[in-house]
Amino acid sequence: MKNPYLLSVATAVVGFAVAWTLKPDAATAPTATATAPETASPVARSPRTTAGPRSGASTNRQPKEVSASDFPLADQAERGPKSRDEARMLRLTEALGLSIEQQGGILSLIENTQNSADGSVPVLEDLTTRGKAIEEGLASLLTPEQREKFEELRVRERDNLIEVRAQKLLTDAIAEIDLSPEQRDEVLARLRQKAKADMQAIPAAASLLFEKSILPTNQRELSVDGVLLLAKVGEETMADTAAEGYEIVRRNQRGELEEILRCFDGVLTPGQMGQYQAALAETKTAMENVPSRVLPPGLDPEPAPVSPPETIEILRESLEHESDFIDSDE
Repeated sequence: MKNPYLLSVATAVVGFAVAWTLKPDAATAPTATATAPETASPVARSPRTTAGPRSGASTNRQPKEVSASDFPLADQAERGPKSRDEARMLRLTEALGLSIEQQGGILSLIENTQNSADGSVPVLEDLTTRGKAIEEGLASLLTPEQREKFEELRVRERDNLIEVRAQKLLTDAIAEIDLSPEQRDEVLARLRQKAKADMQAIPAAASLLFEKSILPTNQRELSVDGVLLLAKVGEETMADTAAEGYEIVRRNQRGELEEILRCFDGVLTPGQMGQYQAALAETKTAMENVPSRVLPPGLDPEPAPVSPPETIEILRESLEHESDFIDSDE
């Protein structure tokens, strides 16, 4: 059964090619068959040196033939896993020492859990229910030692997610703001606290079904940003029309912006804050056409009421465009 709130994920693969052009050395170029007549002035004739050690040096300057063995890491990468899910299973097998039977059991457990998704309940409730089912399944599949190692992985994954969210917000800011090292450290500490509070809003069981979970979820789940946005929106307050639902998203994003700005408030000077505000204003201008992409094609300016599940689905689809953008409009 297809998960009713899956987001489409577009992937792009970038290939590269390296061309080598080999030119023969001047010292090894074929000599001309015709010789010039010996009527030239002695000044024009240069003394001829005899072959000696210089011949060896000339040979050493010959171009090397390039082979795959010159790039062992790149060659290894080409033979490596071709998907994130394959890589995740390889990492789990490496960290936990999984057998072939255990690997198959985990894949079946995830597939069955995803097929049991219930779109009629709030997202967090559904993710938590299915996440607990995975926890119970893993308890029977793994040995006590493997379960202990798996819990260590989960704790580290949560810490990594917190760090990623904090570092991303800081990186986006310092690309626009001239911050001193001391300011960077202070802002990063605040952003880490914010990211930690955000993650605490998501039950640990639900995090097993993130799009980028430590488990191979086959990109059939929501991203962390998507889950957080839907959690903050609160599906029990969903509007009856897509337009009203979109406004709910915008209001919650303004609340998110307010929380982020508090992390910079008191650390940035007025001039630095102006730099950040200007960057937000330019982002807002570039994203002014987002509403036309979020609302379904052909939607009337005053759309007819739709059922709450349909509104929820529209908001889930809108996350593809909205999850990385914080609206700064009043």
